[in-house]
Amino acid sequence: MQKDSKQNNVKGKKTASYSHVLMFTGIFGGVQSLKLVVSVVRNKLASYLLGTTGYGLLAVYSSITEFVTNCCNCGIPINTTQKASELYEDGTAEQMKDFACTVRTWVVWTAVVAMLLSVVLSPVLSYFFFEHQWDHCLEVILLTPMVIAFLVAEGECSLLKGMRKVRSVATIESIVAVTTLLSTVPFYYWLGLRGIILALIASTGISAFVHLWFSVRLVPYRIHPFSMRILREGWPFVRRGLPYVISGTAASAAGMAVPMVILSTGNMDDVGLYRAAFALMVGYAGMVFVALEADYYPRLSSTHNHPERMNLCINQQIDVCVLLVTPLLILLTLCLPLAIRLLYTGEFMSMTTMALCATFYTFFRAIMLPVAYTPLAKGKSIVYLCVELAYYAVFCLLVWLGWRFGGLAGVGIAYSVAALYDLAVALIVYGRLYGCRISAGTIRLSVVQFMLLAVNVVVCFQPLLWLRLSVGIPLFIVSSIYSFQLLRKRIKRG
Repeated sequence: MQKDSKQNNVKGKKTASYSHVLMFTGIFGGVQSLKLVVSVVRNKLASYLLGTTGYGLLAVYSSITEFVTNCCNCGIPINTTQKASELYEDGTAEQMKDFACTVRTWVVWTAVVAMLLSVVLSPVLSYFFFEHQWDHCLEVILLTPMVIAFLVAEGECSLLKGMRKVRSVATIESIVAVTTLLSTVPFYYWLGLRGIILALIASTGISAFVHLWFSVRLVPYRIHPFSMRILREGWPFVRRGLPYVISGTAASAAGMAVPMVILSTGNMDDVGLYRAAFALMVGYAGMVFVALEADYYPRLSSTHNHPERMNLCINQQIDVCVLLVTPLLILLTLCLPLAIRLLYTGEFMSMTTMALCATFYTFFRAIMLPVAYTPLAKGKSIVYLCVELAYYAVFCLLVWLGWRFGGLAGVGIAYSVAALYDLAVALIVYGRLYGCRISAGTIRLSVVQFMLLAVNVVVCFQPLLWLRLSVGIPLFIVSSIYSFQLLRKRIKRG
């Protein structure tokens, strides 16, 4: 057992390299490419069949579902990944089976709580999201199967991540991407706006089934919902997750606040434009970050007692994220009008300004996210909660000010400013508490890429196509070559 443990520790040290980070980013890069193609087809069909109003409803339903899910998941996804990662390093197969049984049992109870909460909150959510009307309660209650599916999928996915089954997670994402397209578009075509809820239930149900299909082959599915021993074993685990529940609830509340702010003086079409712009600049470009949770968090958790290794892991992840995401953002902003017409329809062109203003949100997240996982890896949930609550309070204030004084463009600016604030706070707080430091090399490459991106965004506000292309294309080439050269050097150095 000691020999195996030593081998695992050696393995953990070896994986802290640029080649390892790039390998798993590459694995998910292929998956994200597939998801991007599928998303292009799905969004094009959805925008044609549903219009901006349909996108607005999608945003509202998704916000409600995310809110209830985060209220009820008891921090299980984060805590499960951390504990499963520890068992993967030093535990036995039987310990993993018992732990999986505990997790799944508690997931069942969170699903029961979610059903009750959906019924209780349905009048309130109906009132705030549907123009102060109370007659949409049934729609909110019908979202309950989505919440249950999300809870099941999150629990199983966290087990897979903890066991370092990154390839399985990548395969699951590929399957879910394709099946989501096949299961949603027919509902949009046959039922229009009335088919949105059925389409969402079908897609999330398939996602939960696929996650279970992969995980139960590794750890057989067992639950004991009325076993006091299992409930007692899981209770400390759930208690530690309470701060994550509060943080997740705050995140969902902030996400719900955006469409609510827009609906205060706007309409569902405005919410649809916001949703589309957010998906374009944050969702598609942010696909680079998917490997963060799947591979980075378990690696960081295994180094949290070693400050030098922890900082090395953080800086490596920042380097890879910044060097990969910046050329993508430059290309996306440069081709934004074409991307909007390709992904949506001409009806969505008015979201261009918001998308450009929100560009820096994704860039700052590339630096912030690797740092933000530090308290999670160390199990310091209270510190994480305080920082997150402060961020969401500032975020909501900025969004309200942005919408009031700048419309959708102001919302885009609010996203970027909020991300910069979050980055600054994370560096200051986690630097003082845990010794997180960004190396001089990482700062240098981040500044260079930021300047290239900033110049490109400014140029993209110009109406002249020849000017945008004559400046943007060289910037994209320089950013890409710079990223390629730096990544190659770092891989050679290990």
